[in-house]
Amino acid sequence: MEKKTIRIPNSEYKQRPHITYYLGDVHEGAANQTTAQFKKAVAMIACDGDAWVGVGDYIDAINYHDPRFNPCEISQDYGIRDLSDLPRAQCDRFIHNIAPIADKCIGLISGNHEDAYKRHNTFDCTQYICDAIKTDNLKHKAWISLTFFRKGDKEKTCPVKIVVCHGAGGGGMREGYPINKVYDVFRWDMADVHVMGHLHQMATDRATYHQYTNDVLRADNVWFASNGCFLAKSAFGNDGYFEQKPGKESAIGLIRQSIYPSTHDKSQTRIILEPVYL
Repeated sequence: MEKKTIRIPNSEYKQRPHITYYLGDVHEGAANQTTAQFKKAVAMIACDGDAWVGVGDYIDAINYHDPRFNPCEISQDYGIRDLSDLPRAQCDRFIHNIAPIADKCIGLISGNHEDAYKRHNTFDCTQYICDAIKTDNLKHKAWISLTFFRKGDKEKTCPVKIVVCHGAGGGGMREGYPINKVYDVFRWDMADVHVMGHLHQMATDRATYHQYTNDVLRADNVWFASNGCFLAKSAFGNDGYFEQKPGKESAIGLIRQSIYPSTHDKSQTRIILEPVYL
């Protein structure tokens, strides 16, 4: 588990929100990768995003030694010679594609595809990408504090606490499964925002937690979200490893987080998480 604190001048966000995007489950190299929509996401982050967090599975990372290997699941952008070091070639293409937003990256969480490849092939795809774009490797789970501050004789701060991981699961078939899984994964984590990926379905939910202290009933609004992806469940002419499994078509897109900070009173800080379908 990792941690990161980012200090942000409150004065910059009096007229507009601070915007963070969650980008993950890109599966670069897979035949069913939705390349056009991924490029739109990168352009959107470059246009109005202040920051973004990677939530894993940036590349498919399945080479010909892997029992999951299926040539009909490999993008036609790759040739026979790429098989000699396929995940590295996928990393290089991903790095090239995110170049316009590399400087806005808070850090990268590792996904199960990167983890599996590292386990069996001693090559850390996530660290390789982090080194290339000069960002932090947030490993499997991270706590991020976006600390808005107001300068003065006595500095006022408003920390927005975020906890993020790639996540686990995927066996649920019903429509409510994604958000239920998010609640399960983060049940014991007390943050303002909880975000995971992995499920390829977008869902958000806001909950209000009450706390009675000093004769005051305090209401804390917190968010839970399952992020989107850039891998279609099925497409003509290709194989997809989960096209025969139950469940909805993938939610292509990503979560946008807007923060309207208030250093006068944390309860006046507004946070909005919304799915952006592409």
